[in-house]
Amino acid sequence: MQHFFLEPESIQDGVVTFPEAISRQIKNVLRLKLKTDAVIVLDNSGWEYLVQLTGNKGQTVIGEITGKQLGRPEPATGLRLCYSLTRREKMETILQKATEIGATSFQPYISSRSLVQDSRQNSARQERLAAIMREAAEQSMRSKLPVLKSVLNYEEMLAAAEDCAVKLIAWESTAIVRQVCADMLGVGNSKKPEIALLIGPEGGFSSEEVALAERHGFEQISLGTNILRMETACIAGCAIIRHLCR
Repeated sequence: MQHFFLEPESIQDGVVTFPEAISRQIKNVLRLKLKTDAVIVLDNSGWEYLVQLTGNKGQTVIGEITGKQLGRPEPATGLRLCYSLTRREKMETILQKATEIGATSFQPYISSRSLVQDSRQNSARQERLAAIMREAAEQSMRSKLPVLKSVLNYEEMLAAAEDCAVKLIAWESTAIVRQVCADMLGVGNSKKPEIALLIGPEGGFSSEEVALAERHGFEQISLGTNILRMETACIAGCAIIRHLCR
């Protein structure tokens, strides 16, 4: 059954009004049948609604809520992926795949070797990235959307991670014996524990940047014997941590 994240104002008094873009998707792409097919609607609060499609209202599809239940629970421990700004295609891949795996927030940053050094993001670009995360969350049947934070410089990003219970930096020069393992992921008694995973840019981290991260409480880890591309490291790191810490 198709899943759709909608703004709370689209869900009123037992009736759901689908935005025009999603209405076109329902009718023209998915070819769902009004008065016959049903979908799942989510409001990003953890609840999901079973909605019977009932008709059109102008250019929009409307539906009637026939049931409500808690969606799939999110992992008890949050996962913040800190990644360097990079080219559009790579960034979209990182957001899509890490959302499917279970990242709960994304923190883009700019370091000395980041491929993209301009932190400005226009509204159309932000909407595109939000749509990619939404569609990935819908496809993977998550009940809440991950958060995409504003771009920070490297030191600001490190300071912003102070509230994370565990902070890990993946570096290709780290000894292989420091491969990430379950013992590194003990989050203690934090009320809302979160793990920060820091992945470097295409050019890697400088030794000075690694030392600075360590002063901010980050622990070096290895993701294995092979040197991974940036986007591969983001995906593999999230998958490993989600497997070890659910």
